[in-house]
Amino acid sequence: MSLWKRGDVWQYDFWFEGRRYSGTTRQTTKNDAAVYEQDVRRRLRRQAAGLERPPVAEAPRFQDWAEVHFRERSQHMSRPEFLEDNLRVILRFWGARPKGDVHPDDPYHDLGLHDPIRDPVWIERFEAWMRGRGSSPQTRNHYRSVLRGMYKTALLPAYRTASGVALNPFRDLPRESVVERMVTISVEDLRRWLTYASYHVRLAVAIAALAPKLRLANVLALTWQENIDPDFRFITVHQHKTVKTLRRPLVVPISEQLRVILRDARQRTHTYVVEYRQRPVKTIRGGLRLAVQRAGLPFGRAVDGATFHTLRHTAASLLAELGEPEAIRKEVMGHRNIATTQRYTHLKPVHEIPAHERLADAVPIADLVTAPRKRAAGKGDGKNDGTLPRSLEETPVKTGPTKTLAAGDVGR
Repeated sequence: MSLWKRGDVWQYDFWFEGRRYSGTTRQTTKNDAAVYEQDVRRRLRRQAAGLERPPVAEAPRFQDWAEVHFRERSQHMSRPEFLEDNLRVILRFWGARPKGDVHPDDPYHDLGLHDPIRDPVWIERFEAWMRGRGSSPQTRNHYRSVLRGMYKTALLPAYRTASGVALNPFRDLPRESVVERMVTISVEDLRRWLTYASYHVRLAVAIAALAPKLRLANVLALTWQENIDPDFRFITVHQHKTVKTLRRPLVVPISEQLRVILRDARQRTHTYVVEYRQRPVKTIRGGLRLAVQRAGLPFGRAVDGATFHTLRHTAASLLAELGEPEAIRKEVMGHRNIATTQRYTHLKPVHEIPAHERLADAVPIADLVTAPRKRAAGKGDGKNDGTLPRSLEETPVKTGPTKTLAAGDVGR
């Protein structure tokens, strides 16, 4: 029997094409419940025959779907913590306000996946919110990509029924053009960073500066037992950003200076190389920002702002200035291809100095530009107005056809 009673209300329970359907009819009489059940069966038969579309389910909230998306994507990522960090920020606009919220100025609209589809104005509001936060174009592109990815997950066959989503409202949003940041710091700047930083920040910065193959997540995940050679000769990292392409662990030789730093750290920390109060450190952003700002430098992803990642760019540039070949620099930085190493190298164009000097010798104009200014003798009288040196005042002007200099004539 497919109808049964729970309290005063009749329930239905039956199988159709290998799938079980059950629920409440909300009816108090058996005859009305039977009519309700027959209507459910009729809709299922019409949907199976293609005569009727299945009802569109109400899409889940962003707050709930973020967890589904993270579970789906994290199994395919070597660094899922980056996705988690971006989702936390995005949910300050799209998600629900948590208890004990530490971001009281953020809106927390608690929206569902259907909302930006039904009302695209929500996307415009989100764009305005990102700009109001002062996010860089690169960061805004990251947030758009994460939202685009949430809808890609919702459109997968395994999730489409549960999400009730039929399109991706973020698919065609253009990416902002990003000016490549070319920020490096001097050794003096680095020493000021370290001067104003607490110990766990100093240690993480020092490791990154002397072992640039390691990114911040690698540094914070280092343990004495798994990653550091007992003789302090090598650092070995098996899980890293490029492991799927390089197919090998990152192995970093420990220099003599880094060996001194690590041996000192071994006396201070226990399980992890970088610890704070004997606990692993998840982020040093706050401590690093404070140290950079106290050192009198801008912090963040602004055009001239410095971040922890700036240490990698600085190391690549210093290696180039020291004359290390590109092939060696590529290995030291842990890059997959040489083009990435070249993008990380920001050299001042010192190799152009000789050419500029030869150009200046061929165009002797400094005496004219730096000549002392005198009162003009008069307009249109042909006399020296004070802008020419006295030695050139009476020099006759030669007339005749103008000769055009070819590129090879300069400097002859």
